[in-house]
Amino acid sequence: MSTLNTEDKIIDASIVLFSQKGYSAVTTKEIAKEAGVSEMTLFRHFENKHNLFEKAFDKFVFSPKFIALFENLEWDLERDLNKIGSSYQDTLFKNQNIILMYLKNDEVNPDFEAMLFQFPNEFKNNLSHYFEEMRSRGAIVENPETLAISFLATNFGLFFTSLVMNKLTFETDFQTCISSYVKIFTKGITLV
Repeated sequence: MSTLNTEDKIIDASIVLFSQKGYSAVTTKEIAKEAGVSEMTLFRHFENKHNLFEKAFDKFVFSPKFIALFENLEWDLERDLNKIGSSYQDTLFKNQNIILMYLKNDEVNPDFEAMLFQFPNEFKNNLSHYFEEMRSRGAIVENPETLAISFLATNFGLFFTSLVMNKLTFETDFQTCISSYVKIFTKGITLV
C-alpha cells in the first residue's frame, strides 16, 4: 500500500509541476522535492522522467467510463448528446493540468502529442459511430464524422474559454450551456 501512495504522490507532483512549467522545464529533482521523496525513490518507481510522464498521463487522461457511456446510450439524440457533452466537459476539467502542460511546452514532443491526441481521436471515433448508427436509424442525414468533429470542437471551445479566462465570460453554468448547444445542434441535424 505504501508503494501505491508513493507513486501517487510522485505522479500528482509531476502533473502539478508539468502544468505550471511545461514538461521540458521540470527536473526530476523538483518533482521529488514536491512529492516529498528522494530523487532516488522517484527513479526506483519510474526509472526516468519520460516513464513518469507516461504513467501520469495514463492515470489522468484515459477514462474507461467512456466505453460504458457509449454502450449505454438511449438512442434519443438530445438526451444522448447531453450525456456525452457533460461527460466530455467533466473529462476535460479533470485533465486540465495535462492540457495546460501541453500548452506550456516550448518544444513539440511527438510521443507526447500522440498520447495527448489519442483520447480525443478515440472519442471522435466513438461519436462518429454513434452518429452513423443514428443515420442508419433515419434520425439524421449529415456526415457522421463531420458531426462528431463539430460537436467536439464546440464543447472544447466552451472548456477552453473557461480555462483561458478562468471562468465563463457570461453568467451561465456549463450544464445550461451544454443543454442549449445540444438543443440547437440536434435541431439543425435532425430530419423534419
